Amino acid sequence: MNTLASCIHNGRPAPCAHDSLPVARIGSCQPHGVMLVLTHGVDAIEHVSANVKEILGISVADALGRSPVEIFKESGSRERMLEILRPGRMFFDNPTMLTVNGRKFEAICHVRSGKLFIEIEPYVEAERDYATLVAEATEQLAKQRSIDGLYQCAVEMMNFVTGYDRVKLYKFVSHGHGQVVAEKHSETTRLPASFLHVFFAASDIPTDAMEILSTGKTRAKPQSGSPSVPLMTRSPDGGIVPTGSTLDLTDAWLRGIHECDNGYNRNLGVESNLIFPVNVDDRVWGLFVIHNFECKFLNYDSRVVIEQMTMMFISKLIELEALEARIDDRYKIASELIAAVDNGRRIIEQIGESRADSSWIHKKTCQMVAAQLAALSPRFFVDEEAAKPAAALEKFEVDLLNMMDADGAAIVRAGRHSHVRLIGSTPDSLTVRGIVAQFGDRLPSLAESNFRVFATDALPDMLPISGEARARACGMVATALGDESGNFILWFRAENVIDAEWAGQPPSRQELMSPKMFRPKTSFALHRQPLDGASRPWLEVEVRLAAEFGDAISAVWRKSLDRRRPADSRRRTELAGNMGGYQEQGQKSYGPSSGRLLMDVVDAPRLAGSLDFKSEYEPL
Repeated sequence: MNTLASCIHNGRPAPCAHDSLPVARIGSCQPHGVMLVLTHGVDAIEHVSANVKEILGISVADALGRSPVEIFKESGSRERMLEILRPGRMFFDNPTMLTVNGRKFEAICHVRSGKLFIEIEPYVEAERDYATLVAEATEQLAKQRSIDGLYQCAVEMMNFVTGYDRVKLYKFVSHGHGQVVAEKHSETTRLPASFLHVFFAASDIPTDAMEILSTGKTRAKPQSGSPSVPLMTRSPDGGIVPTGSTLDLTDAWLRGIHECDNGYNRNLGVESNLIFPVNVDDRVWGLFVIHNFECKFLNYDSRVVIEQMTMMFISKLIELEALEARIDDRYKIASELIAAVDNGRRIIEQIGESRADSSWIHKKTCQMVAAQLAALSPRFFVDEEAAKPAAALEKFEVDLLNMMDADGAAIVRAGRHSHVRLIGSTPDSLTVRGIVAQFGDRLPSLAESNFRVFATDALPDMLPISGEARARACGMVATALGDESGNFILWFRAENVIDAEWAGQPPSRQELMSPKMFRPKTSFALHRQPLDGASRPWLEVEVRLAAEFGDAISAVWRKSLDRRRPADSRRRTELAGNMGGYQEQGQKSYGPSSGRLLMDVVDAPRLAGSLDFKSEYEPL
């Protein structure tokens, strides 16, 4: 695991029969354009869409095996096509203007898996100056100061720029389901239904389609009422046959549309739509879904400038999410917590090095350390209630929860003084031990992650927890402490049950695996059904904070261990010689348990260290 995003394991959609659909290898082309495919560096068409005769005036048989240059008679078009085919060329100044029989087209080219794709679309004049419109839209987005305000501004600007009937901002929530968080209808729309705040089932988007969206690829479907046309190629015996699933069309603008998808849009009353994925932290955060009642085309340049506006939205969204999550304040809390642990470590080391045996010194030491170190080092204190100032420790625990905006936390310590300290709303200690025992088994090993952190919003999907434990620990972030295995901090979030209204009744688990999933969705009538099984999601900045906090605490322990090693033998010899006197004095001062308490405090430097965060992070 080399990225922080790979440490976040949120709930995945339930398996669905249509996940097997080869969306990227659909083997077809949208009917309004022509697709030519060549082996990169070989000047001969290997695959061509079946509508090439209708649009470019050359038959499939004549196109296959021929140079694309020969399709074009106009000299300027031939020269531009020769430039596209220049040997060794990998990148292209899209679009390239072409002319066939007096009709204007634009070619969009890319290379994937050793194949050169030349997609030829009819040229459509821009309805407006998109560059100017996007500049204005970008200015409006930059002014927003709240996430809800950003959502609404974004759909209004998308509507303003595209001129489509309806714009929906669709945000993915738990288990791949999505919710419309903002919507804008044009004044002349013929799409009266509003889906604002309505949920859509994860099964509406096949797994392969979601993987394509994760690449950031925009999807334009101007003609949902017309079926896609097959790509054709020559078989080994020279016959003309469908290409089938041979080609990876992930990056193709003209990639064909499955009949289920076309039917879905028709049943929504939509002829034309655009989909702009919103990708944040290497995941699909959501989609701009833009609908029009009738067929509508946007040219390549227009789509690109709208993509740029989407990128501006993403940048502003990340900024506002961090602001509303109070990340700066929470980093400050983390810094104060680590400073408290470090101060406790310093006190312990100073007393451990002192030869004084005054009961007053040891009592003050225990009180100070209990307030600053006990929450993260519970094994040092057997009789904590006798030593800790309650208010100070309560603040420590509250800060630990506030730092991660968590409902509960658990500090798990392994070894001779194995202990689980529970804070806030958590499962019981036995369940917590069971959870940490699964790292490296049902849960990923933290040792295999560069960040030593794990996060999920749906722990019950990965472990068999139910009842109260499920309710309290649906979401979890865990980070390792120190260099020895078995030491962790876990933060929990409760299950977040939403009283959701759905666009059509979500399919049951039985229906998900039935042939029904290969037919278009027919009903979008509102259906009320709870959405459960997940907590509020963890932001990537929150998971990063947890990882950095764990690293800093580990550094505290590590530096103290390094400091102790040279004097370890001497201290143990002195401790053995003086233990009898300490035990007798401890019994008089603190009661029967204090001998163990004193011994643990003297031994504490074994686990302490420094405050420093990693150098690549800004100082707090």
